[in-house]
Amino acid sequence: MTTSSRLSIGEFSRLTWLSAKALRLYERRGLLLPDLVDEYTGYRYYREAQAERARSIALLRRAGMPLDRIGAVLDADDGDRSAVIAEYRAETIHGHERNLALLDNVAIALGAESPPMADVGVEVFSREVAERAFVARTLHTTAAELPAHIEETARAMAQRAGQAVDRSQPLVVVYHGEVGWESDGPVEVRVPVADRAVADGVEPAGSEFFVDVPLGEVQFPTILRSFDAVRAAASRGPCRPSGHPREVYLDGDPFRCQVAQRYRVPMRA
Repeated sequence: MTTSSRLSIGEFSRLTWLSAKALRLYERRGLLLPDLVDEYTGYRYYREAQAERARSIALLRRAGMPLDRIGAVLDADDGDRSAVIAEYRAETIHGHERNLALLDNVAIALGAESPPMADVGVEVFSREVAERAFVARTLHTTAAELPAHIEETARAMAQRAGQAVDRSQPLVVVYHGEVGWESDGPVEVRVPVADRAVADGVEPAGSEFFVDVPLGEVQFPTILRSFDAVRAAASRGPCRPSGHPREVYLDGDPFRCQVAQRYRVPMRA
């Protein structure tokens, strides 16, 4: 193909409705490379067949997809591309629901009327918990860095435990101190293990109140109302809190979270 049969960057821009600035950005990120760059003039030329890829990039950007994720979509095999898009779609829905929940809670905190269909109640359940062995690490972190630190620490603990990790039990994050924008805990990340020989500790069996945290509230500060609910339940009637509150992550899924508080009922004299 000769240079004359290629499109200049201006012509390709008009064909795809993408600015020359956007095309240069996509080139730098490796998403859409020119078919030819003139070694003397630096002029860039594209093939008309590249327009479909350019339009796909534009559509995915309009959907809010980051450029690195777009590259993963475009470079995926035909059989995997739908799965990559579906994964991003699910993450987008999670993020949207979290933002809506945050707005609802801000409105409530400011004394505004709750949006229609907003459920401000928290349903608390109780259960008996079996004895659990675990490997653990304690760290100081603020709310802004908490999710990344939990994930990183859990991964490190799981690697240390190796085959001893008990996949049937949840990851538990115990809050020994308040975590907020300025407060830094500490928190203890516990990975369950089946072999006590490698365990850092064993928590005895006991009773706990727990809340299934709505998907949109698995974040600070909206998750705090779940902590308040289990703390109140553990202090009601004859019950007394035992130990520190914790988050329980089911099946290792960061979006399936419960907040729990151990409790005890003192023996009457």
